[in-house]
Amino acid sequence: MQTVTVKTKAELESAKSARCGQIIVEGSLADKLKQSKKVAKAGAITILLVTTALAAIPFTGGLSMAAAAPVAAMTGFEIAAIIAAASLGLGLIIALFKDYEEVSYEAGKMVLKKKQS
Repeated sequence: MQTVTVKTKAELESAKSARCGQIIVEGSLADKLKQSKKVAKAGAITILLVTTALAAIPFTGGLSMAAAAPVAAMTGFEIAAIIAAASLGLGLIIALFKDYEEVSYEAGKMVLKKKQS
């Protein structure tokens, strides 16, 4: 089983595309993934609400707390989870947690293992 350690979104995308058996995510990326996992595991209608609401928000270098508040109110997600999901990209986190399961997490480090098909 190929194991790779990633610290950036680009490295994570590459590891997922390469279908690595185990991905070790380190640093703030691990924390963002943990926060955004709730969004990735949500139902299709909730994901649609989040996607639609985020698309309607004008981005000026980043998603602000004020812009995320209405989305949080609509979906019941924490603002931090919405901001983390938006910064990583909903498509990436949904695809990642569809194919990988979280093995362990501690602040600054998450281990993901490819699900058996």
